Amino acid sequence: MARLDIQRITDVAVELLDEVGLAELSTRRLAARLGVQSPTLYWHVKNKAELLDLVAEAICAGPATIDPALTWREQLTISLRRFRDLLLSHRDAAALLRERPPIGPRRLGHLEATLRILRHAGFAEAEAAGIARLLTAHVLDSTQDPQAPDQFDADQFSLGLEIILDGLELRLTRAAPSRPASPS
Repeated sequence: MARLDIQRITDVAVELLDEVGLAELSTRRLAARLGVQSPTLYWHVKNKAELLDLVAEAICAGPATIDPALTWREQLTISLRRFRDLLLSHRDAAALLRERPPIGPRRLGHLEATLRILRHAGFAEAEAAGIARLLTAHVLDSTQDPQAPDQFDADQFSLGLEIILDGLELRLTRAAPSRPASPS
């Protein structure tokens, strides 16, 4: 039997999530899949909340950095498409991320990258935080339930993103005299 550690637990939990979905992911089921008793699992993961945080963090294991030479719009577009692709690669990922707040370095890295792009574009800190939440909600909504008939497809996601970015660009343009100039 393979050694039990956090990485193995997390990897198997992600596999189980992909197989059975968030509603059926349990510590008992995970322990059985790992070939251990639940108390053994709890030596490594104190509860289901911690397990879900580990799974959410693992799902977000992707690059958060974008070429700073690109315009803020291009950077956001690439970043949000990558994030969407990460979510689409795992069953119920959007539901999981809605349920668990970002606390790990990978999830926070994605959020910080978005905030950096928005701040560099010229948005105030509080405004950038609100915009980041809006953009995250758009991505999560576009990946929520692949079986739902009203599910966003890639074209709808792109259209929504373009509309949001157009609005942000207009907001920056209107506020330009009161904001310091910043490079695209």
